[in-house]
Amino acid sequence: MKKLICAVLALLMVSSLAACGDKPQPQGNQDSEKTKVIYIGGTLGDAGIADSTYEGFQRIVKELPVDGTYVELPTDPSAYKATLLDACDQKPAMIFTSANNGMIDEVIAAAPKYPDIKFMVLDTALSQAGISELDNFVGVLCAQNEVSFLTGYLAMRMSKTGKVGIVVGVEYPTLSDFITGYISGAQYANPDAQVAVSASGDFVDQAAAKETALAQIRQGCDVIYAVGAASSFGTLEACKESGVWGIGCDTDLAAQFIGVDDAQADCIITSAYKDWGNISYNWVKRVLEGATDINWGGVEVYGVAGGGCKIIENAIYEKQVPAEIRADMDALVEAVTKGEVTCPSYFDMTEDQYLALKNSVTVK
Repeated sequence: MKKLICAVLALLMVSSLAACGDKPQPQGNQDSEKTKVIYIGGTLGDAGIADSTYEGFQRIVKELPVDGTYVELPTDPSAYKATLLDACDQKPAMIFTSANNGMIDEVIAAAPKYPDIKFMVLDTALSQAGISELDNFVGVLCAQNEVSFLTGYLAMRMSKTGKVGIVVGVEYPTLSDFITGYISGAQYANPDAQVAVSASGDFVDQAAAKETALAQIRQGCDVIYAVGAASSFGTLEACKESGVWGIGCDTDLAAQFIGVDDAQADCIITSAYKDWGNISYNWVKRVLEGATDINWGGVEVYGVAGGGCKIIENAIYEKQVPAEIRADMDALVEAVTKGEVTCPSYFDMTEDQYLALKNSVTVK
């Protein structure tokens, strides 16, 4: 009996080894074949660049041969340098982050010291100094002037008073580009447009943003563009309570309220969507594929035509915006995509020209 059992076991072992020979077996640690990528992002839940970029990061990890790590950026800018250097010391192939309040400067300083790491920074200004000599750095900019041009046009077409507003968190070059596009779009719809421009002070304080928006509403503004990341919820709350239209930014802000606060959702007629997730995904994919057309030492701009930004056309947009205006918006989007309509940009202006533009639409 023992001999019979041994014979059977031997036969099974031979069969098993033969089966293993039918197909290649994994060699070594599969993770070692993946490329290490680190995303240093802002606090999730900001309804802005952190959330939209993280969506792209999740797609990167899921769809590409990437070993991905997410690092939350400290709220204190003085800790940015240490956070970045810690990430660099992990020796990833790629690091991407957003410009934030000084993060871009830390990346520019670190890039020459880590030549084997490819760096990408979202929201980099076209005029950013110190990047032209870096062959392992690329900045990315969404054409927020283009998508804001579309929202400005929509706001003015939806306005009954001829007065609309924009509330930003803090005004710096990228936000000035939002403002430039919004004002220009409003003027495209109505040469006599009046546009209130205000900064609430930061990108977190919802109460401050709400008070800022209420001040604009008291001036007669009946459509408000909220460009303040998490603080935008305060702006939009002011719109809901005052019975005026709101426009979100970065992500589809109305979607977050559907079924939770439908009154809030229904007043957000659209959002200016900057597709940071798609842009981040495509950058990592291009680097992995060895693309030769990446603008190292420069800035790449993704506009409406390049899929970098768009207005959200969801069920609320379909319900709240009249068919005639939607048709005109479709025509305008096509014209911008084809380059038939030029959307002015802050980055093409002198400071005096920018101030003259803002002064030309002062709310009376």
